[in-house]
Amino acid sequence: MARKKEFDISQAAYKAADVFRKKGFEGTSMQDLVDVLNLSRSSIYETFGNKKELYLVALDHYTNEVDDMTSVLYEDAPPRMVLDKFFDKIIEHNEKESCFMVQASLEMMTHLDVMDRISRNNLKREKAFLYLLERAVLDGVTENQNLSTLSKYLVNVTNGLSVTSRTTDKPTLHQIVKMSLYFLK
Repeated sequence: MARKKEFDISQAAYKAADVFRKKGFEGTSMQDLVDVLNLSRSSIYETFGNKKELYLVALDHYTNEVDDMTSVLYEDAPPRMVLDKFFDKIIEHNEKESCFMVQASLEMMTHLDVMDRISRNNLKREKAFLYLLERAVLDGVTENQNLSTLSKYLVNVTNGLSVTSRTTDKPTLHQIVKMSLYFLK
């Protein structure tokens, strides 16, 4: 009879995501994970398989956190207010550590399973931006431009802010957001 897991797998994944976010995949040792998760190596291997599989589970759990920020884009408020709130959350979220998704896209770009997760996340965010931009057209606060390209542009702005937020002061980041939203009246 298999022993029942005596730890919260979801909590372990969030803790692992924090380590991977700070140190990257290559920079994180199994000993780092043992120390942070307070689990034995055998428990980690039995539960997750190996470091890469734990990385993927951690990335999936991090995606849930990112999805919470993206859900702001569906709020029923003036589009400019929604975008300001969303970008405020992005800046705040990346104040201490850069985005795990952006780091993963840079460090693990040759790993198709990682890139697939990142692409799906970007597509979800792109769809949310498109939804908001379509509302903005209906509300008369922007012209009916190429909204699909504009939503991709906003995903790129988001990813750029995730990187620069570690080395740039908040007033400058907010100025970047303001300039990036030039298309709103």
